[in-house]
Amino acid sequence: MRQEGSRAVQGRDETDSKVFIDALGRRYAPAEYPERIVSLNPAITEILFAIGAGERVVGVTRYCDYPPEAGTRTSVGGFSGATVSMEQIHSLEPDLVILSADMHSRIVTLLDELGIQSFAVEPRNFSQVYLTIAVIGEISGCKAGAEEVIASMKEKIFGVEERIRQSERPGVFWVLSEEPLMTAGSESFVSEAIELGGGRNIFGDIKADWPLVSPEQVLIRRPDWIFMGDDIAGTAMFSTPLWQAFPAVREGRTVVLKAGILYRYGPRLADGVAAIAEILHPVIH
Repeated sequence: MRQEGSRAVQGRDETDSKVFIDALGRRYAPAEYPERIVSLNPAITEILFAIGAGERVVGVTRYCDYPPEAGTRTSVGGFSGATVSMEQIHSLEPDLVILSADMHSRIVTLLDELGIQSFAVEPRNFSQVYLTIAVIGEISGCKAGAEEVIASMKEKIFGVEERIRQSERPGVFWVLSEEPLMTAGSESFVSEAIELGGGRNIFGDIKADWPLVSPEQVLIRRPDWIFMGDDIAGTAMFSTPLWQAFPAVREGRTVVLKAGILYRYGPRLADGVAAIAEILHPVIH
């Protein structure tokens, strides 16, 4: 099993090319490609449809809203392990359940008891996202489709990097939530997307996914831009005297982006990078 820091990274068994190791360190050696797949994560669902395995997806969570076709699949409950219906999964008779190593460790045990195979993924950065897409492509029999998706993502991001290579990097504050005030730390996809898009995450020195911060800390770090996802858009936080003290707020440099393209480790992460770059370094037509 390959490691990055203390976290497992799914991939092939180095001693047997037909065996895969998931993010929980478990061996997966399918005799044939799965015909009936259940996805317990919106990002996994997006990957499966993007690589050409969508027709074999029979079950998803109620949060799997992209692509639109995902909404035609049977819902097996919510996103967290506590809200997933094992009865519904069992009734679908899946050959494989693909799930989150962090969120679904309890479900793995229950699936084992039911004799249902599962494969856990949990990428932590863009390079691991590419690996996750490649592995899902191989275990689903859609290797070529996965390679096309990865190549497209890399091409889009490379194009952004080439265009902004000589540009200055404005400081960006990402608002994950207002109460409590949380932002993107260095170990989040959002932070990496900001950097790839030509920005500088003002809290990129904090080694965490989503650290708690105070408005005073934000003010000291003087962000040039303030971004947030559309999952919290409409907040009145910027109308308070405290936030009006921020030049970025007073001068209208606050932006709402689609949360789904930056919070999910799917193909649309590259679109998120491009969207950030267009805001920070707009193309002059």
